[in-house]
Amino acid sequence: MKKVLFLGCSHNQVPYLKAAKDMGFIIIGTDINPDAPGVTFTDVFYPVSYTDVDALTKITIIEGIDREDKIFTAASHFANEAASVIAERVGIPYISPTTVDICLDKTKFYKFLQHFKIPVPQTSLYNPDSPPTIDPNKIYYLKSDYGKSPKYCYRICDGFIPQLPWEFDIFYRKNFLLQDEVRGIHFRLNICPSLVATFLKFDDQAAIPLEVLGIGHDTVVNQLNKVIEALKLENFLVKFDLIVNEEGWYIIDIGLDPPMRLKLFYEFLGFNFAKSYISLYLNGDASDFSKWADLVRPVLIKRDTMGFKIINLVD
Repeated sequence: MKKVLFLGCSHNQVPYLKAAKDMGFIIIGTDINPDAPGVTFTDVFYPVSYTDVDALTKITIIEGIDREDKIFTAASHFANEAASVIAERVGIPYISPTTVDICLDKTKFYKFLQHFKIPVPQTSLYNPDSPPTIDPNKIYYLKSDYGKSPKYCYRICDGFIPQLPWEFDIFYRKNFLLQDEVRGIHFRLNICPSLVATFLKFDDQAAIPLEVLGIGHDTVVNQLNKVIEALKLENFLVKFDLIVNEEGWYIIDIGLDPPMRLKLFYEFLGFNFAKSYISLYLNGDASDFSKWADLVRPVLIKRDTMGFKIINLVD
């Protein structure tokens, strides 16, 4: 029976743990919290953080995990850093460490997109010792280089640069980036072998599913599929944030963690998203992801004090 090394057993990972259990996998769970709610669904558990690569490597040796087994995480996209290194060491097919680095590091990601002539907002490294001239009539975003954290994203609208942090951490490792604001309509695309799911984002608080971006949808998807192929992410579910305006389209970010909006929408329609996601990652089976055009409904995915919920816009 195949084993799967699970990085993280938090509440958010419980549905994926259950799905893997139902599929017959032996689950080797890990989490820095020994009382994590997902522990009960594991066959063996180790209180180890998903950032502790050496300890995770020892677990693969102790448990006899080899290239016939699997590795999985639905935790923060940073968990893919450790998962990719462990998978490479063991020989398990997974996202490569190089791909994870490109997807997490905005500096590398924007440079990577240039090879495919995919437009991004005007972006430059920000050096506080010799800062560039800031046009007070323009709006910018000052962002840390890794991941996404509102703590390290500043909207510069009057030419004033705030005091930046002195210490490095997981979200800020080398640089800040100065990026021109691009005004337009914000979208989220979720792409896997059998699915291109589109969401119109009003902001981080609300979104609605749409069949397509609009005119030029196929061109955008074809270009992004080239990026996915180059990163060897064809068998994974990848999400892109982009802005569309009258001048064109611009990629803002890429994500490797499970897509929250798509998950909520699938569950609203009665699908077991966790089962579909696990089937894709552990068995390479994307058949559970149905044709998007047949699924789109007029609903609003909205955040409130209790979390995200779905409001049906049609009785």
